[in-house]
Amino acid sequence: MQKSLRRLRSLLAAHMICAAASIAAALAGPVAGAQEVLTPGSFKAFAADGLSPRVSDFSGLPVPRYASLRFNMVNGRSGPSPDYPVRWTYERAGLPVIVIRESGDWRKVRDPTGDEVWINKSQLTERRMAITTRSGAMYRDPDSQDRPLARFEPGSVVALGACGTLWCPVRAAKQSGWILRDHLWGADELPETPDAD
Repeated sequence: MQKSLRRLRSLLAAHMICAAASIAAALAGPVAGAQEVLTPGSFKAFAADGLSPRVSDFSGLPVPRYASLRFNMVNGRSGPSPDYPVRWTYERAGLPVIVIRESGDWRKVRDPTGDEVWINKSQLTERRMAITTRSGAMYRDPDSQDRPLARFEPGSVVALGACGTLWCPVRAAKQSGWILRDHLWGADELPETPDAD
C-alpha cells in the first residue's frame, strides 16, 4: 500500500479570501507527519536562498522560478520519475512553489515550508500565485489605513500581480485588492539569471 503524506492538505484545504468576511483556518484533520496548525514559522522566509540562477537546458526557462500546482491533487516524488516513491501528496491547486532544478519532464520544486520534491511538468503551471504567511487583511488600495475588504489567516492562496516595494495586488474568490508584500510567500524577488553572451 502506497503511503502518501497529505501534508499541505491540512495546511491549505479550504483557505480562500472571501469578500467582506473573515476567513477561519479551516484545516483538515492531522495526518502522520503533518503540521496541525499553520503559524508564521511554518514558512521558509526566502525560498530561493542558496540557489544559483541559470537557464535550464530542458525547458529553456530560468531556474529558479516560481510556478504553482495545476490540480487539486499533485504527487511530489523523491526522484524525477514515476518509479520513485511519493513523498507528499499536495491537495491544493494554486499552491506556489519554486522550480529549483529540472530533469527531462520533471521539476524539482521547493514548497512554502521548504520541502523539496520532484513533480512532473504537466502538474505545474507558470501562473503566479502566493500564500499568506500570517493573519492580515486585504485592502481596496495599497493603504493599511483603509477599511479592510477581507481578513485572512495563514495559508490563504491568492493570484499574484506585479508587486511594488511594500504591496502586492492579489485576487481570490472573485475579490481583488492589495496585501502587504511581507505577508506573502511567493512574492520575493528571485535571483536573476545572468545574460548569455
